[in-house]
Amino acid sequence: MVIDVNRNTEIQFRESFEGKNKRILKIRCNECPETERSARNSMKCVSCLLKTLYHYKNHKFELISIESFDRLIDYNKVKFILEYFKKLKSIRKIFRQIENLKAKKCNYKDFKCRIFPDFQKFFKIKENTYYNPVLMYTIVQEKLKLIKSKGSNDNICQNCYNYIINSFNFIYRILSNINFLSDFENFEETDDLFKRMSNFYQSQLFGNYFFIEHKRSSKLLKNRQNEEIIDVYEIGEFKLFQISIYDVINENEKKYEGKLSFKSSSDEIYFKKIIKTVLKHLDIFKLERIISLEKLIDIYKKESDKILVSKFNVPEDERQKIGFFTALKKLNLLKLFPLLIDDYIEEIFLDSPSTEIYINHQKHGRCRTEIHLSSKEIERIKTLMRLYSKQRLDYMNPSIKFVIKNKYFYCRFSIDIEPVHINKFALDIRKLNKNILTIQDLLKNETLSIQMAAFLYFNILRRINLTVTGETDTGKTTLINAFDLLTPKEFRKIYVENIEESLNQTIFDKHQLKYQADSLDDTIKKYSKSSYIKILLHRTPDIIFLGEILTKEESEAMFHCLAAGLRGFQTIHSNTIESLINRFLYHFKINSSCLNDLDLIILMKKSQNQRKIILIAEIDFHQEDLENYYNIIFQYNPESEDWDKLRSLYETNTINKLKKYEDINKEKFHHIMSLYKDIFNVLKKIEKVKNEHLVDLFHKISFLSFNSVPLLENFWEKWKKNRGLN
Repeated sequence: MVIDVNRNTEIQFRESFEGKNKRILKIRCNECPETERSARNSMKCVSCLLKTLYHYKNHKFELISIESFDRLIDYNKVKFILEYFKKLKSIRKIFRQIENLKAKKCNYKDFKCRIFPDFQKFFKIKENTYYNPVLMYTIVQEKLKLIKSKGSNDNICQNCYNYIINSFNFIYRILSNINFLSDFENFEETDDLFKRMSNFYQSQLFGNYFFIEHKRSSKLLKNRQNEEIIDVYEIGEFKLFQISIYDVINENEKKYEGKLSFKSSSDEIYFKKIIKTVLKHLDIFKLERIISLEKLIDIYKKESDKILVSKFNVPEDERQKIGFFTALKKLNLLKLFPLLIDDYIEEIFLDSPSTEIYINHQKHGRCRTEIHLSSKEIERIKTLMRLYSKQRLDYMNPSIKFVIKNKYFYCRFSIDIEPVHINKFALDIRKLNKNILTIQDLLKNETLSIQMAAFLYFNILRRINLTVTGETDTGKTTLINAFDLLTPKEFRKIYVENIEESLNQTIFDKHQLKYQADSLDDTIKKYSKSSYIKILLHRTPDIIFLGEILTKEESEAMFHCLAAGLRGFQTIHSNTIESLINRFLYHFKINSSCLNDLDLIILMKKSQNQRKIILIAEIDFHQEDLENYYNIIFQYNPESEDWDKLRSLYETNTINKLKKYEDINKEKFHHIMSLYKDIFNVLKKIEKVKNEHLVDLFHKISFLSFNSVPLLENFWEKWKKNRGLN
């Protein structure tokens, strides 16, 4: 069955990770019975896809989505086919001229052709053949060989023969110049042309994941009908894994699926056989000392490579992938590893051994997986945690928390076993090296408004203290990291964190001094955060990054620094501004007069997968008026889905403090704010700017902001003009 192109295909728009709308050619084929058959019938599906592409040859799209199949196809995979379609009109015309040759020009038109007795049958090309460039290429090759073998010694027929052979040579040259078709020449040899074509198309267009594998259960095939693939990307060294995200009908949770991403001409079964053979010959190493997980993976990769070189003729890039895969398989980490290295994943959960893993995804929110850990895999994780943390994990000590940082991932593992866990095992992995979100990303995600970004940036340049508060997983650290990237290049920034969640900005040529404080879980504390905070006065920081304020001692030390004039970024958990102040006043016993040193407070909330700044406030604490101890500057309005500005920015306490030592008249303030708003407005609208280019842009903006506003205006106008934005 071939789908109705007009009824079952359309161009859709989908927002990418970069916030750009991408055009997707959507092909609905769930009703076609061929999707439930094995891969040997795949040429029917290929033919259907080719005919659809021909129908859309003049349309613009970046991706192709095929229902029931496992991945999106990038435009670059099919552009050579579309290149062929552009030349198809000329090829058709030549074949029509050849077909009409005998009827119009042959001197023996009333008789059989003396060279090609079945002239019409020999030169007739079926309509569906035209849509298939590989089949067309093969047929032209075969016919050209036959034509050349015929020859002609008849002077009367010689002109027709020459015309035919020249026409075929011309068509062959057209097809040979298409890279997609010349690659077919070097593809695996087989006597079955249709099998060879099928494998070739699968390899070139889809890697090895063109069809739902026939080994999948009928239940999974049925579930696929309720799922729509909405994103696909590759992760890891050598792009080892392909990640697919599915939208599930009538469910808020998405579906997350990771698999190996081989793109070789050979099929997946072949690679699995190789891996199985390598694993048989790969011995478990007996180690006399503790070796890092990163080193263990490298050791097994190298040993796998030796076996592959000695036994198989595999290209180097595929050999690297197989070696990596084999190492993970040997260490019983294959299922978990893609989740650990995917920077879009924020947290990984497993509630019990009988359930499946689910995750928090930065773009798509809560996602389910079909990953179930076996008892062997669970025991391996427990052993690794005991080994690397040097802590007990048993009945007497049933919980363990440990951070593992290597070149592959940076995660905090938390494990609970019996007796504290009813079902004997639970795992929570917090990703600490999540994908960097810049201020541009947050604007595109509607985390804050353009005017809020401009106001906050104005204050960040002047070292106004920012405290970000909210419940767990509301994006507090992500926000202060985005602010931290906006700081001037010359700032000396000092960081004190229990767990390093700040970004490495030395790659952006910024000054960073980082201290590692004891974790709250450490039984013996030698280097507490509060002790570090107190010595910051003697380290001459421009900005201090305190991470999360967790205890009374840390809170006291923070206010000690603020009272002494240090400013920076910090986060603290609370539900509202009121609950935050209550924590300070009643739980941490902070004197109310100290609260004014906080400057600006930002409250964040999370709804579904959307993280937003709910309000920006400033403390205005007076003993005679205990009910009104803060002023709201910006507040989110859910009805308008926008932020209301509740105070004149120029009249805020924060700006009034600045006016005491900086010449900021009203006209100058509004002029600078207008310029900053234009900057953030443009960044929100345009495609994502690379992180290094964005940081460099704000280095220039911060320099010019304090040296010459007119020069800043000129610079910004040139920046826009160079990108065609004026």
